[in-house]
Amino acid sequence: MKLSRLLKIRVGLWGLFLVMVPLPFISLILLELPSQYQHSLLGIELGLVAYVWMLLSMYLSTRPHWLDRLIGLPEVYMMHGMIALIAILSAWLHKMLVHSGGLISLTGDFSLVIFSGVLAYSIVMMAGWLTRQIPILQKLKKEISHYIKHEFSVWLHRLNVVGIMAIFLHVQLIGYISRLQGFMLLFNSVSIFVIGYYLYYKLVQPYFDKHATLIEKTTIAENVQELVFRVPDNYRWHSGDWVFIRFPKYRGLGEAHPFSIVNTMNDAHHLKMAIRGDGDFTKLLQRLNPAAQSIKVKLSQPFGQYHQFLRGHEPQAPLVIIAGGIGITPFMSILAAAIQQQRQVTFLYSSKRQQGALYLDELSTVPSDDVRFIYQVGRFKSNQVASVMQHDALYLLAGPHGMTSYWQTFLQDEGVSTANIYYEPFDW
Repeated sequence: MKLSRLLKIRVGLWGLFLVMVPLPFISLILLELPSQYQHSLLGIELGLVAYVWMLLSMYLSTRPHWLDRLIGLPEVYMMHGMIALIAILSAWLHKMLVHSGGLISLTGDFSLVIFSGVLAYSIVMMAGWLTRQIPILQKLKKEISHYIKHEFSVWLHRLNVVGIMAIFLHVQLIGYISRLQGFMLLFNSVSIFVIGYYLYYKLVQPYFDKHATLIEKTTIAENVQELVFRVPDNYRWHSGDWVFIRFPKYRGLGEAHPFSIVNTMNDAHHLKMAIRGDGDFTKLLQRLNPAAQSIKVKLSQPFGQYHQFLRGHEPQAPLVIIAGGIGITPFMSILAAAIQQQRQVTFLYSSKRQQGALYLDELSTVPSDDVRFIYQVGRFKSNQVASVMQHDALYLLAGPHGMTSYWQTFLQDEGVSTANIYYEPFDW
């Protein structure tokens, strides 16, 4: 089977992260480690690789924009979690194979407890890519969410930097390792760079987020409000992008949360979002009143893969969009761009209740003969989707995970190449 471009990139990145990044460290240990310690070589290398992978996981947690534009930030977060998991497994093997005492043992055990505890919590509360596959974890997450706010999860996750620093000290204390000049030069340089970059990202970078102003808030559907922001003249985004927003001056709204951008760029420099009040952050958003006061917001740089996906295909290929509920939001700007390009679009949209449907009036009166819009309450049937499938069309999906997973499988069973289907998960 021919691999899609995106799949090739993913495979290449996994090879880079799991093999190529640790290789220089392993090579220097093999060259410099004295012969009397060769009997512990496997355990030493397992601990070393675990540390390098944890550094890499820390770097991935900073949302590298270049990686988002390659594979999408949801995929980056999944890599971040998977690499952390195998790093901790490797660290436990290291602990069983290499024995130490005193402060060396204390710092190693301390970091392992931190990493293991944060990982266990994150698997339930923050790893949507995993919990959606395991019903019992999904149920546990829902129960815990009643008592623990998302902001707490974010701060707890930051304990990983304490674990990294403990391991850094752990290695400095091992005499026969700290005397390896070439290895320690590489080890210290990479550690200081990654830890420094992480601290810069968490403590300094937020001051450089773009300033915007919430100027309008309107209820547009059941439990859904449209927020309009005035953004700087130089703020740019692509159709289908999303952005992290936070309100530093408002309690409970200081941690950044991601939401899709509804509109394309415009001369008024207005950015729109449609946000459903599901969690603690979104419910607090509903209380803001831009008519009563000037409400300042910080915006991250835009993220998103829909534009990248479309750019990697024939520019006039027909689009078939299947959206459910709030999942319609990224497709409003994609539709607007497609109309400007005179691109053929079939847009299927469903919602559980008509009261929760978004933008029906706007979509039902699209001024273009190239757009076919179909709405219904309740999910579409397989024969309905089969009836609108087209040769060489591109398929964009968004909505509840069960819905998108079903349509991905259905389309593939109907002979659509995986390279022509894209869904950007939004459950991390």
